[in-house]
Amino acid sequence: MTSEYMFACPLTDFDRRGTHKQHAVSTRTAWLLENGDAMLSHRPLTPDFLAYLTDRLGLDGGTLTLLAPDGPPEGTFLDARTVLTDPLVNRLSQIVGPDWTLTPYLYDRTIATLADRLGHADAPGAAFFAQGGSDFFNSKSFFRAWATGTGVPVARGQVCRSRTATAEAVLALLNHTGSVIVKQDFSASGYGNVLFTTDPDVAPIGASAKHVTGRRPARSDVEQALAAHFPVVEQTRDFPVGLRPGEAVVEVYHPHSRTLYSELYVPEPPAGPELLDHGDMRMEPIWNGFAVPPVDLPAQAERTMTEWSLTMARTLQLLGYRGYLNCDSIVTPSGEVLFSEVNARIGGCTHVHAAARRLLGDDYQHRHTLLTRNDLPVADFAKLALAIDYEPRLRPDTDTGAVVLVDDSPCTGTVEYLVYGPDAHAAADTEELLRRTAETL
Repeated sequence: MTSEYMFACPLTDFDRRGTHKQHAVSTRTAWLLENGDAMLSHRPLTPDFLAYLTDRLGLDGGTLTLLAPDGPPEGTFLDARTVLTDPLVNRLSQIVGPDWTLTPYLYDRTIATLADRLGHADAPGAAFFAQGGSDFFNSKSFFRAWATGTGVPVARGQVCRSRTATAEAVLALLNHTGSVIVKQDFSASGYGNVLFTTDPDVAPIGASAKHVTGRRPARSDVEQALAAHFPVVEQTRDFPVGLRPGEAVVEVYHPHSRTLYSELYVPEPPAGPELLDHGDMRMEPIWNGFAVPPVDLPAQAERTMTEWSLTMARTLQLLGYRGYLNCDSIVTPSGEVLFSEVNARIGGCTHVHAAARRLLGDDYQHRHTLLTRNDLPVADFAKLALAIDYEPRLRPDTDTGAVVLVDDSPCTGTVEYLVYGPDAHAAADTEELLRRTAETL
């Protein structure tokens, strides 16, 4: 489900295309389905995609229960107003038994309430989530506090609670690299972040707005830019009203860095966290896909990134978190690994890992390079699926292949895809072939 904690704005603020994209995101976890499972998403899977998914995974569609809240066919956000309605809870109660497990996209307080009503209040981690545990493990400002305190390498920065303090932090940090990024506390995929830079050629990777400044900008100019593009509180006060709506993270921005991710699973002790997958984040300028495993990443940087990811996962496990964990980091031009945030929820890579394991085997990261992208223009999913099956280099039964992960063709005219090859060069060739094939439909 999509939570307002992920975007620092009401769900009603999304424009039509953004709303459709979030509804499509909710269908990604279909790649985690097993026979007999039930799935609740913003909108139903399209019939063609459901047939495609069950065929690729060898599932018996008759054993699956696919649910969506009442509303328009293009989808409805899953929040407290829709998830906790009596008809939907009653229907789920008739399906879910005590031996079931709950795997939400984000285990927030609404999901904790739902778990309680379904008789799963004693499930691993349920008490932690019922107290709002996921709130602070998805907070960028809280991340800086506990990461810095435990020695995790992070970029130089500061957490601020007013527009003036934020502007002053920008000015204080600007001289390190000539660029500073201001991040919203609760925000996904770089949306709402603002980059201040003295170099007009610096790409705003991970930011949705860029302001080019002189080397010594006036504080009033920075404040004016923040007022126009960043929802930080204007007044200076220690404890803003509400759930910390004024928190802003101000960090030194390292241009020309490489952006990485790692995904882990944090189980119930005594088992320890497990590293599931890791790779490059394809930033254009905000996240638009992955390369798995990372392409030509120096061994030392890879070890540093994965070892600290496991260390952070153990910290979260000790504090009560259970479930999927995604860690974002960069490798600077000098080779330094710096972590920028963690997201204690299912990530944009979770379904990619699930699909790759089931289609290519548990050791896929040792035998293949995967490339994914979220935005392939496609007007007719069924035609694309047929074209893939007729092209030997795209059929997913050889060393190269293509798989459609999400069908959003009816609403935005796009699909999300995964391509693979025995190495990065072959995967890139397969990706180009898929895109050319889609253009001919």
